[in-house]
Amino acid sequence: MSVQALRSSFGSNCHWCGLPMDFEEPRDKPDSATIEHLFDATLGGVRKPKYRRLAHAICNHTRNEFRLQAQRQFEQWIAQRQTSGKP
Repeated sequence: MSVQALRSSFGSNCHWCGLPMDFEEPRDKPDSATIEHLFDATLGGVRKPKYRRLAHAICNHTRNEFRLQAQRQFEQWIAQRQTSGKP
């Protein structure tokens, strides 16, 4: 599914912040429209068009960064828990 197809289905505002996106080429600016995958591949969402939306490049990138930070914090918490030996 292309950016234009998603635009015709969901409009021209970002899925996350609701502000208008830039659809002009090149699409390498923070406000450029990008395809956002609402669910990770591990959840089966990446390849399913119904789980795709449009988001600013910066919103898409920032969401992914926050998710990576949360994953790292969880992994640290698990390591500490295992080290302490608490059930």
